Amino acid sequence: MESAWEPRDLPVLEAVVRYFDEHPQGVMLRCEEVAKLAGRDPAEVYRALKILEPTYVRLALGLGSPSVRGVTDQARRVVGQWPSAELWVEGLVQALREAAEWEPDPERRGRLRALAEGLGGFARDVAVGVLSGGITQTMGST
Repeated sequence: MESAWEPRDLPVLEAVVRYFDEHPQGVMLRCEEVAKLAGRDPAEVYRALKILEPTYVRLALGLGSPSVRGVTDQARRVVGQWPSAELWVEGLVQALREAAEWEPDPERRGRLRALAEGLGGFARDVAVGVLSGGITQTMGST
């Protein structure tokens, strides 16, 4: 069985998150509207929305097709709208490596490289855990 995530579900989720980012007043989005935004067939969008709920989208089920009434924090992270701790740590490691390349003092260059290497190993998991807790608290989630 082939994955439906990249060809179907992710583009639908990206369209929904983008819509709610541009329309924060919280208007519900009908399945047919999502299909237009995502450039997809409504039946395909319906299947994607049913799979994306409840982890990524909040649906309101009515007599017809479902309407999207919101997206979750996890949906925003998956599409890259919210920061992830992993990306922050990777960016920090890359910045340390670049700083080491440009550092003229051999001792400081060695320290920068060692720090970058440390954050690339076990310390990375610790840093990701610490940042994840900080991001969750900053964003108001628990």
